[in-house]
Amino acid sequence: MGFAAWALATGAAPSLALHDNYLALLGLGISSLAILALPVPYIFRWNWETKYFGASVLSLSSAAIIGIYPTLCVAFYGSPPIFLRFLLVLFEFILIFGWCRRFTDIYKNIYLKKTFFCCIYIEEPCGIYYSQQGDKKVIESLLNFKQFPSSIYFIISSLIAFSLFPFATTISRLAGVPFIHIFLTIFATPLNLLFLGLATRGWLVFYFYPMKIKREKNKPIYVDISSRPPKITI
Repeated sequence: MGFAAWALATGAAPSLALHDNYLALLGLGISSLAILALPVPYIFRWNWETKYFGASVLSLSSAAIIGIYPTLCVAFYGSPPIFLRFLLVLFEFILIFGWCRRFTDIYKNIYLKKTFFCCIYIEEPCGIYYSQQGDKKVIESLLNFKQFPSSIYFIISSLIAFSLFPFATTISRLAGVPFIHIFLTIFATPLNLLFLGLATRGWLVFYFYPMKIKREKNKPIYVDISSRPPKITI
């Protein structure tokens, strides 16, 4: 994803020197960080604590680069008026913020309703276990919370993006960036919601609430991916 970010940024501004192309430099930085981080779990012998398990889930958020970077390229290197580029970024931000806010709200409600919360974080004498099956049961079965964007989002964005192909040359000239950036800005918008929503959920269940629990209980929090959750009395 870091190299994809670099390619998108350099493609949008091919005449710009690399040291002046901050989006491209950020992409290379992401790639470098990923490579350097690869041996970390083996060197420090990560176990099944949530703070370690969650690292792999949070890395999923980098997949949103496919949608966010084209938008940033249009905003930074495109030729439309500045207020239109600002509105594009603002719209993208509001859309993502609103989607991710859903996750913070639902888990806040779960935290306040201890019956649900204790089904997700199960206390044992040696530690506390985050139950993936319990989380799934509460979120999907009991609260009917949709973690993924509806298929209508993908259908609409795909139809709009592909319908622009006959006008690719004209649109590219007006936008001041290659057509692929315009296409991905529209086509990948639901992917931004998908991956950043999952990353928000990962931050909440593997870091935010475990930190609150550890302050209260002073016990390590581990991940349990397979055990059946306890029955819930509503």
